[in-house]
Amino acid sequence: MLKSIFSLAFLSLSIIAVSQTKNINFEHSTFAEIKAKAKKENKLIFVDAFTTWCGPCKQMAKNVFTNDAVADFYNFSFINAKIDMEQGEGIEIAKQYEVKCYPNLLFIDGDGNLVHRIAGSMSVKEFINLGKETQYPEKCFSYYTKNFEANKTNADFLAKYIEARESTCLESQDLVKDYFVHQKEENLTSQANWDMIVYHINDMDSKVFDFVIANKQKYIDLYTEKAVNGKIDGVSESALSSIIRMKTFDAKKYNDAKTKIESFKTPNTKLIFIEADMKLAQHNGDWMDYAKLAVAHVDTYYLKDANMLNSIAWNFYEKVEDKEALSKAEGWAKTACELEKNYANLDTYAAVLYKVGKKDLALQTANKAIDVAKKEKYTKEDYTGTTELIEKIKAVK
Repeated sequence: MLKSIFSLAFLSLSIIAVSQTKNINFEHSTFAEIKAKAKKENKLIFVDAFTTWCGPCKQMAKNVFTNDAVADFYNFSFINAKIDMEQGEGIEIAKQYEVKCYPNLLFIDGDGNLVHRIAGSMSVKEFINLGKETQYPEKCFSYYTKNFEANKTNADFLAKYIEARESTCLESQDLVKDYFVHQKEENLTSQANWDMIVYHINDMDSKVFDFVIANKQKYIDLYTEKAVNGKIDGVSESALSSIIRMKTFDAKKYNDAKTKIESFKTPNTKLIFIEADMKLAQHNGDWMDYAKLAVAHVDTYYLKDANMLNSIAWNFYEKVEDKEALSKAEGWAKTACELEKNYANLDTYAAVLYKVGKKDLALQTANKAIDVAKKEKYTKEDYTGTTELIEKIKAVK
C-alpha cells in the first residue's frame, strides 16, 4: 500500500508559504530508473509533463514548484520527475500517456500505470490538493477508466468521466454521445443537461442541438435569451470554422451551413458570417478580400474591442499593401492603444505606423512599447521583434 500522505507532519503544512526558499526535488535519471525508485519506496511518481515553449509551465515552475509548502509536501509524498515531452524519452512518454496539452500533471505508479492526471496551471493550494486526491481512488482519473465498462450506461458516471477527460485535454465526444443516448427528451431541459449541452455539444447537426433549436423558447425561459443565443452562436461559429479548415474547401457545404444558421434567428448572425468570411479569406491567403471585409465592417462591430482591433491591424501590417486600407489599420491600432495601452497594442501600432511611413511617431511608439513591456515583466527575448522594428525605422532615410 502506498505510504499515506496524510501524516501528522503534513497536516500542519501551511498552504501558502510566506517565503519561497525550497524547490520540488526532480529526479535526473531515466524514466525506468525513476519507476524502479518509486516501486522500491512504495510511492507514486509525479510527472510535470512540460514543453519549453509553454507559458503556464514556466509559471508553475517559477511560482508553484518553488513554494515551501509544495516542496515539502511533494518531496515527502512522491518521486518527482520533470520531463520535456518534445525531447528524448519524453516523446514516447507523451504518446504512452496521451499528453495533448501543457502542463500535463501526471501521477504514475512504479509499474508505469497512470493513477491520476489533470492539465493546466494551478495555484499552490490547488496543486497540493491535487496531490492529496491520489489517496482517494474514487477521485482519481484511473477510477473512471477502470470502472467505465460497468458504468457506461450510468449517466452520472459518464458526466463525471467526461469532465475528468476534458480537464486533461482528452477527447470525450463519444462519451458525450453515450451520455445523451441515456437521456429522455423530457429531461433534456434540466439544469444538468443544459450544462452538458453548453460545455460539450458543438455539432450543429447533432440530434441534441436540433432539440435545442426546436425548443429554443423553453430553454430561453429557463436559462435566459443571452445564454441560449450565445450557445447557438458558438455552435454556428464552430461549424463554419470546421468547414473552412477542411482539406478541400466545400463552397456548397459552407453556404448550406450559412442557410441553416440563418434559420436560428439570433441577433449576431450577420457578425458570425462576417467573421467566418474573414477567416476564410485569411485561410486562403486572399488578403485583398480580407482587407475589403475588414474595411467594410470593423468600424461597425469592433471599435470597442481592443483585441480584435489589434489582431486585424497586425494582419494588415504583415499582409496588406493598399495604402488606403493601411490608413484604416493605423486608426484601428491607435484606438486599440487608447482602449488598452499594453505592450502588444503599442507594438502593433508602431509597426503599422512604420509601414505607412510615419517614421518619427513609429519610433516614439516602439520605444514606448518596450518601456511598457519592461513594466509588464517581459524579457528582452519577448520584445525582440520591437527591437528589430526600431532598427528598421532608424535605417529609413
